[in-house]
Amino acid sequence: MSADQDRPTPDGPPAAGALRRPLRRLWLPAVLMVLIVGGLWGPNLLRPPPPAWTVYNNVKGQIRRIPLADKSVVRLNGASQVRVVYEDDDRRAAMGQAEAAFAMTLAEDRPFLISSGDRVIETAGGEINILRETSQNGARTVLTVRQGRVRVYLEDRAAEGMDAVAGDEVTWTDGQDQPQRRKVNAANAFAWETHRLAYDKAPLSEVVADLNRYVARPIRITDPSLAGLLYSGVLNVEGEDMMLRRLAAVLPIEAKPAPAEIRLQKPTVKPPKRASLMQSLLRLNRPKPLVKKLVKPAPNIPPLQPPQPRPVAPSAVSPKPQAALRQAKAAS
Repeated sequence: MSADQDRPTPDGPPAAGALRRPLRRLWLPAVLMVLIVGGLWGPNLLRPPPPAWTVYNNVKGQIRRIPLADKSVVRLNGASQVRVVYEDDDRRAAMGQAEAAFAMTLAEDRPFLISSGDRVIETAGGEINILRETSQNGARTVLTVRQGRVRVYLEDRAAEGMDAVAGDEVTWTDGQDQPQRRKVNAANAFAWETHRLAYDKAPLSEVVADLNRYVARPIRITDPSLAGLLYSGVLNVEGEDMMLRRLAAVLPIEAKPAPAEIRLQKPTVKPPKRASLMQSLLRLNRPKPLVKKLVKPAPNIPPLQPPQPRPVAPSAVSPKPQAALRQAKAAS
Protein backbone atom coordinates (compact mmCIF):
# COMPACT_ATOMS: atom_id res chain seq x y z
CA MET A 1 0.00 0.00 0.00
CA SER A 2 1.47 3.33 -1.02
CA ALA A 3 1.59 6.50 1.06
CA ASP A 4 -0.74 8.22 -1.34
CA GLN A 5 -3.61 6.07 -0.13
CA ASP A 6 -3.74 7.95 3.28
CA ARG A 7 -4.13 11.34 1.63
CA PRO A 8 -7.63 12.62 1.18
CA THR A 9 -8.86 12.72 -2.32
CA PRO A 10 -10.44 15.93 -3.47
CA ASP A 11 -13.80 14.29 -3.97
CA GLY A 12 -13.92 11.65 -1.11
CA PRO A 13 -14.10 11.76 2.78
CA PRO A 14 -10.93 12.15 4.90
CA ALA A 15 -9.09 9.04 5.96
CA ALA A 16 -9.43 7.54 9.50
CA GLY A 17 -5.94 8.58 10.59
CA ALA A 18 -6.67 12.21 9.88
CA LEU A 19 -9.67 12.11 12.30
CA ARG A 20 -7.72 10.65 15.27
CA ARG A 21 -5.12 13.43 15.46
CA PRO A 22 -7.59 16.31 16.33
CA LEU A 23 -9.30 14.10 18.94
CA ARG A 24 -5.99 13.47 20.69
CA ARG A 25 -5.33 17.20 20.87
CA LEU A 26 -8.72 17.82 22.64
CA TRP A 27 -8.55 14.90 25.07
CA LEU A 28 -5.41 16.01 26.94
CA PRO A 29 -6.66 19.53 27.97
CA ALA A 30 -9.95 18.04 29.13
CA VAL A 31 -8.17 15.59 31.42
CA LEU A 32 -6.02 18.38 32.85
CA MET A 33 -9.12 20.50 33.54
CA VAL A 34 -10.80 17.64 35.41
CA LEU A 35 -7.72 17.13 37.57
CA ILE A 36 -7.49 20.83 38.42
CA VAL A 37 -11.18 21.12 39.36
CA GLY A 38 -11.01 17.92 41.38
CA GLY A 39 -7.98 19.18 43.31
CA LEU A 40 -9.69 22.44 44.18
CA TRP A 41 -13.16 21.15 45.05
CA GLY A 42 -12.29 17.66 46.22
CA PRO A 43 -11.94 18.58 49.93
CA ASN A 44 -15.23 20.51 49.83
CA LEU A 45 -17.00 17.56 48.25
CA LEU A 46 -15.73 15.27 50.99
CA ARG A 47 -16.58 17.70 53.80
CA PRO A 48 -19.95 17.03 55.53
CA PRO A 49 -22.72 19.57 54.93
CA PRO A 50 -23.16 22.37 57.48
CA PRO A 51 -25.56 21.68 60.35
CA ALA A 52 -29.18 22.61 59.78
CA TRP A 53 -31.14 25.15 61.81
CA THR A 54 -33.50 23.81 64.45
CA VAL A 55 -36.81 25.68 64.72
CA TYR A 56 -38.52 25.98 68.11
CA ASN A 57 -42.13 27.18 68.33
CA ASN A 58 -44.50 27.82 71.18
CA VAL A 59 -48.25 28.37 71.37
CA LYS A 60 -50.19 31.11 73.15
CA GLY A 61 -50.37 31.04 76.92
CA GLN A 62 -47.48 28.59 77.46
CA ILE A 63 -43.84 28.88 78.51
CA ARG A 64 -41.43 26.37 76.97
CA ARG A 65 -38.00 25.44 78.34
CA ILE A 66 -35.46 24.35 75.67
CA PRO A 67 -32.08 22.87 76.76
CA LEU A 68 -29.32 23.24 74.15
CA ALA A 69 -26.31 21.07 73.34
CA ASP A 70 -23.82 23.01 75.50
CA LYS A 71 -26.16 23.12 78.55
CA SER A 72 -27.40 26.58 77.66
CA VAL A 73 -31.15 27.06 78.14
CA VAL A 74 -33.71 29.04 76.14
CA ARG A 75 -37.07 29.83 77.73
CA LEU A 76 -39.64 30.66 75.07
CA ASN A 77 -42.69 32.78 75.81
CA GLY A 78 -46.10 32.16 74.26
CA ALA A 79 -46.70 32.68 70.52
CA SER A 80 -42.94 32.77 69.81
CA GLN A 81 -40.45 31.25 67.38
CA VAL A 82 -36.65 30.95 67.61
CA ARG A 83 -34.14 29.17 65.32
CA VAL A 84 -30.87 27.78 66.71
CA VAL A 85 -27.79 26.20 65.08
CA TYR A 86 -24.43 25.21 66.59
CA GLU A 87 -21.40 25.47 64.32
CA ASP A 88 -17.72 24.73 64.92
CA ASP A 89 -16.70 28.31 65.66
CA ASP A 90 -19.84 29.85 67.14
CA ARG A 91 -23.38 29.34 68.40
CA ARG A 92 -26.16 31.08 66.50
CA ALA A 93 -29.82 31.92 67.00
CA ALA A 94 -32.37 33.94 65.03
CA MET A 95 -35.40 35.67 66.52
CA GLY A 96 -38.78 35.59 64.85
CA GLN A 97 -41.80 37.34 66.37
CA ALA A 98 -40.91 36.15 69.83
CA GLU A 99 -39.85 36.76 73.39
CA ALA A 100 -37.09 34.52 74.71
CA ALA A 101 -34.76 34.44 77.71
CA PHE A 102 -31.27 33.03 77.05
CA ALA A 103 -29.14 31.55 79.85
CA MET A 104 -25.86 30.83 78.02
CA THR A 105 -22.82 28.97 79.28
CA LEU A 106 -19.58 30.94 79.16
CA ALA A 107 -17.36 30.17 76.12
CA GLU A 108 -14.94 32.92 75.11
CA ASP A 109 -13.73 31.02 72.02
CA ARG A 110 -17.26 30.16 70.87
CA PRO A 111 -19.50 33.24 71.15
CA PHE A 112 -23.26 33.27 70.91
CA LEU A 113 -24.53 35.31 67.93
CA ILE A 114 -28.26 36.14 67.97
CA SER A 115 -29.83 37.87 64.97
CA SER A 116 -32.80 40.13 65.65
CA GLY A 117 -33.93 42.26 62.74
CA ASP A 118 -31.05 44.09 61.10
CA ARG A 119 -28.67 43.73 64.09
CA VAL A 120 -26.62 41.02 65.77
CA ILE A 121 -26.31 40.46 69.53
CA GLU A 122 -22.93 38.94 70.42
CA THR A 123 -21.98 37.62 73.86
CA ALA A 124 -19.65 35.03 75.32
CA GLY A 125 -22.25 34.01 77.90
CA GLY A 126 -24.68 35.33 80.50
CA GLU A 127 -28.42 35.95 80.82
CA ILE A 128 -30.38 38.16 78.45
CA ASN A 129 -34.02 38.63 77.49
CA ILE A 130 -34.98 39.54 73.90
CA LEU A 131 -38.39 40.79 72.85
CA ARG A 132 -39.01 41.01 69.11
CA GLU A 133 -42.36 42.47 68.06
CA THR A 134 -44.05 44.64 65.46
CA SER A 135 -45.00 48.13 66.66
CA GLN A 136 -46.62 51.12 65.00
CA ASN A 137 -43.19 52.38 63.88
CA GLY A 138 -41.95 49.06 62.51
CA ALA A 139 -40.25 45.89 63.72
CA ARG A 140 -38.85 46.56 67.20
CA THR A 141 -36.38 44.73 69.46
CA VAL A 142 -35.91 45.18 73.22
CA LEU A 143 -32.78 43.61 74.73
CA THR A 144 -32.37 43.42 78.53
CA VAL A 145 -29.13 42.21 80.14
CA ARG A 146 -29.31 40.58 83.56
CA GLN A 147 -25.84 39.02 83.59
CA GLY A 148 -22.76 39.30 81.38
CA ARG A 149 -21.69 41.71 78.66
CA VAL A 150 -23.07 41.95 75.12
CA ARG A 151 -22.38 43.92 71.96
CA VAL A 152 -25.06 45.04 69.50
CA TYR A 153 -24.05 45.90 65.94
CA LEU A 154 -25.16 45.85 62.33
CA GLU A 155 -24.20 42.81 60.26
CA ASP A 156 -20.43 42.88 59.44
CA ARG A 157 -19.97 46.15 61.38
CA ALA A 158 -19.00 44.91 64.83
CA ALA A 159 -16.46 47.71 65.34
CA GLU A 160 -19.28 50.29 65.28
CA GLY A 161 -21.48 48.47 67.78
CA MET A 162 -22.82 49.38 71.22
CA ASP A 163 -21.82 47.60 74.43
CA ALA A 164 -24.31 46.78 77.20
CA VAL A 165 -23.82 45.32 80.69
CA ALA A 166 -26.04 44.02 83.47
CA GLY A 167 -28.97 46.36 84.11
CA ASP A 168 -28.96 47.85 80.60
CA GLU A 169 -31.87 47.87 78.19
CA VAL A 170 -31.13 48.40 74.49
CA THR A 171 -34.00 49.17 72.13
CA TRP A 172 -33.99 49.61 68.37
CA THR A 173 -36.31 49.60 65.39
CA ASP A 174 -35.16 48.14 62.09
CA GLY A 175 -33.73 50.86 59.88
CA GLN A 176 -32.80 53.26 62.68
CA ASP A 177 -29.29 54.66 62.85
CA GLN A 178 -28.47 53.99 66.50
CA PRO A 179 -30.11 51.90 69.26
CA GLN A 180 -31.25 53.54 72.50
CA ARG A 181 -29.74 52.40 75.81
CA ARG A 182 -30.96 53.07 79.37
CA LYS A 183 -30.72 51.64 82.91
CA VAL A 184 -33.68 49.52 84.07
CA ASN A 185 -34.64 46.93 86.66
CA ALA A 186 -33.73 43.81 84.70
CA ALA A 187 -35.97 41.62 86.86
CA ASN A 188 -39.05 43.21 85.26
CA ALA A 189 -38.08 41.88 81.82
CA PHE A 190 -37.78 38.33 83.18
CA ALA A 191 -41.00 38.42 85.25
CA TRP A 192 -42.95 36.56 82.55
CA GLU A 193 -40.99 33.41 83.43
CA THR A 194 -43.00 33.29 86.70
CA HIS A 195 -46.32 34.10 84.97
CA ARG A 196 -46.20 37.77 85.91
CA LEU A 197 -45.87 40.91 83.77
CA ALA A 198 -44.07 43.82 85.45
CA TYR A 199 -44.04 47.33 83.99
CA ASP A 200 -42.49 50.66 84.85
CA LYS A 201 -44.13 53.48 82.86
CA ALA A 202 -44.73 51.26 79.84
CA PRO A 203 -47.05 52.48 77.04
CA LEU A 204 -50.40 50.75 76.84
CA SER A 205 -49.54 49.54 73.32
CA GLU A 206 -46.64 47.47 74.73
CA VAL A 207 -48.79 46.08 77.52
CA VAL A 208 -51.45 45.00 75.02
CA ALA A 209 -48.81 43.35 72.82
CA ASP A 210 -47.69 41.30 75.81
CA LEU A 211 -51.23 40.35 76.78
CA ASN A 212 -51.90 39.07 73.28
CA ARG A 213 -49.39 36.27 73.94
CA TYR A 214 -51.74 34.81 76.54
CA VAL A 215 -55.36 35.62 75.68
CA ALA A 216 -57.52 33.63 73.28
CA ARG A 217 -59.14 36.66 71.65
CA PRO A 218 -56.75 39.39 70.44
CA ILE A 219 -56.94 42.75 72.19
CA ARG A 220 -57.05 45.83 69.97
CA ILE A 221 -56.83 49.53 70.89
CA THR A 222 -59.53 51.30 68.90
CA ASP A 223 -58.63 54.84 69.96
CA PRO A 224 -55.04 55.80 68.99
CA SER A 225 -54.89 58.38 71.79
CA LEU A 226 -54.95 55.53 74.34
CA ALA A 227 -51.84 53.79 72.99
CA GLY A 228 -49.47 56.19 74.75
CA LEU A 229 -51.03 55.89 78.21
CA LEU A 230 -48.32 54.84 80.69
CA TYR A 231 -48.86 51.92 83.02
CA SER A 232 -46.80 50.91 86.06
CA GLY A 233 -47.60 47.78 88.01
CA VAL A 234 -47.63 44.00 87.99
CA LEU A 235 -50.22 41.87 86.17
CA ASN A 236 -50.63 38.23 87.03
CA VAL A 237 -51.11 36.11 83.93
CA GLU A 238 -54.64 34.90 84.50
CA GLY A 239 -58.00 35.24 82.76
CA GLU A 240 -58.31 38.03 80.22
CA ASP A 241 -61.24 39.57 82.09
CA MET A 242 -59.26 39.88 85.31
CA MET A 243 -56.18 41.37 83.60
CA LEU A 244 -58.25 43.95 81.71
CA ARG A 245 -60.16 44.80 84.88
CA ARG A 246 -56.87 45.55 86.63
CA LEU A 247 -55.81 47.80 83.77
CA ALA A 248 -59.13 49.65 83.77
CA ALA A 249 -58.76 50.28 87.50
CA VAL A 250 -55.63 52.36 86.81
CA LEU A 251 -56.10 53.74 83.29
CA PRO A 252 -59.09 55.53 81.74
CA ILE A 253 -60.03 52.66 79.44
CA GLU A 254 -62.99 50.37 78.91
CA ALA A 255 -62.97 46.86 77.43
CA LYS A 256 -65.71 45.95 74.98
CA PRO A 257 -65.74 42.20 74.23
CA ALA A 258 -66.72 41.05 70.74
CA PRO A 259 -66.89 37.53 69.28
CA ALA A 260 -63.57 37.86 67.45
CA GLU A 261 -61.65 40.39 69.58
CA ILE A 262 -61.65 42.65 72.61
CA ARG A 263 -61.69 46.39 71.91
CA LEU A 264 -60.14 48.94 74.24
CA GLN A 265 -61.75 52.37 74.09
CA LYS A 266 -62.40 55.42 76.21
CA PRO A 267 -64.99 54.88 78.94
CA THR A 268 -68.49 55.82 77.87
CA VAL A 269 -70.27 58.51 79.90
CA LYS A 270 -73.40 57.00 81.35
CA PRO A 271 -76.50 59.28 81.26
CA PRO A 272 -78.18 59.98 84.61
CA LYS A 273 -80.94 57.59 85.47
CA ARG A 274 -84.45 58.93 85.01
CA ALA A 275 -86.69 58.60 88.03
CA SER A 276 -89.73 56.43 87.63
CA LEU A 277 -93.28 57.76 88.08
CA MET A 278 -93.59 56.19 91.51
CA GLN A 279 -90.33 57.81 92.67
CA SER A 280 -91.52 61.19 91.41
CA LEU A 281 -94.82 60.85 93.32
CA LEU A 282 -93.03 59.87 96.48
CA ARG A 283 -90.80 62.93 96.20
CA LEU A 284 -93.87 65.19 95.80
CA ASN A 285 -95.65 63.68 98.79
CA ARG A 286 -92.62 63.73 101.02
CA PRO A 287 -93.28 66.04 104.03
CA LYS A 288 -91.28 69.18 104.08
CA PRO A 289 -88.87 69.52 106.97
CA LEU A 290 -89.69 72.15 109.64
CA VAL A 291 -87.83 75.36 109.20
CA LYS A 292 -86.01 76.23 112.37
CA LYS A 293 -85.77 79.88 113.34
CA LEU A 294 -82.30 81.06 113.62
CA VAL A 295 -81.46 82.51 117.05
CA LYS A 296 -79.15 85.42 116.85
CA PRO A 297 -76.25 85.11 119.23
CA ALA A 298 -76.14 87.63 122.09
CA PRO A 299 -73.79 90.54 121.65
CA ASN A 300 -70.55 90.51 123.54
CA ILE A 301 -71.23 92.24 126.86
CA PRO A 302 -68.26 92.87 129.11
CA PRO A 303 -68.56 91.16 132.52
CA LEU A 304 -69.74 93.25 135.48
CA GLN A 305 -67.02 94.48 137.81
CA PRO A 306 -67.63 94.36 141.61
CA PRO A 307 -68.09 97.84 143.22
CA GLN A 308 -64.99 99.35 144.77
CA PRO A 309 -65.24 100.81 148.34
CA ARG A 310 -64.90 104.55 148.56
CA PRO A 311 -62.16 105.97 150.81
CA VAL A 312 -63.47 107.89 153.90
CA ALA A 313 -61.90 111.23 154.93
CA PRO A 314 -60.79 111.61 158.58
CA SER A 315 -63.02 114.67 159.10
CA ALA A 316 -66.04 112.69 158.21
CA VAL A 317 -65.62 110.31 161.21
CA SER A 318 -68.42 110.59 163.78
CA PRO A 319 -67.35 112.20 167.14
CA LYS A 320 -69.26 109.69 169.25
CA PRO A 321 -66.71 106.95 168.95
CA GLN A 322 -63.94 109.40 170.02
CA ALA A 323 -65.83 110.43 173.22
CA ALA A 324 -66.36 106.80 174.08
CA LEU A 325 -62.67 106.19 173.79
CA ARG A 326 -61.88 109.07 176.21
CA GLN A 327 -64.35 107.78 178.78
CA ALA A 328 -62.83 104.35 178.58
CA LYS A 329 -59.37 105.72 179.23
CA ALA A 330 -60.55 107.82 182.21
CA ALA A 331 -62.26 104.88 183.79
CA SER A 332 -59.13 102.84 183.59
